[in-house]
Amino acid sequence: MTKFAGVMIAIVLVGGLVLLIMQYIRYRYSPEYRVEKNLKEIEKQYAEDSYGGNTPEETLALFISALKAGDTDLAAKYFVLDAQEQWREDLAVMKEKELLGEMIKDLERKKYKYSISDGQIGFDIANDQNEIALTILVGRGPNTKWKIVDF
Repeated sequence: MTKFAGVMIAIVLVGGLVLLIMQYIRYRYSPEYRVEKNLKEIEKQYAEDSYGGNTPEETLALFISALKAGDTDLAAKYFVLDAQEQWREDLAVMKEKELLGEMIKDLERKKYKYSISDGQIGFDIANDQNEIALTILVGRGPNTKWKIVDF
């Protein structure tokens, strides 16, 4: 092999390596990579989340129990991860205004359970006039624990 051919092969190899490195760097900073990374992090958080019941009813019972104990931080953990911070704040305000008792009273009323889809259950709670006053949606997460989705 001539010296010229060896130099050309080396240039092609270095150029190919530079292109691979550039593609990798471009991928690491792409929106797709960030979305994929965020999705994996959310999946990991849900998989590691141990709060919630094995049934929708158990989740509601745990939530009510936490409210009765005045533990609004624990009560907020029974919501889906995306809603926990907002509910932590809202429940703390309700506790400060001494409204948790009313909330507990409403939550202990008769519930009408219905299936929305596989892995999602709804509960309607009626007021004294037998009108739907409250709807609670509970969903099963990837770790099979049930969490409050909407309230």
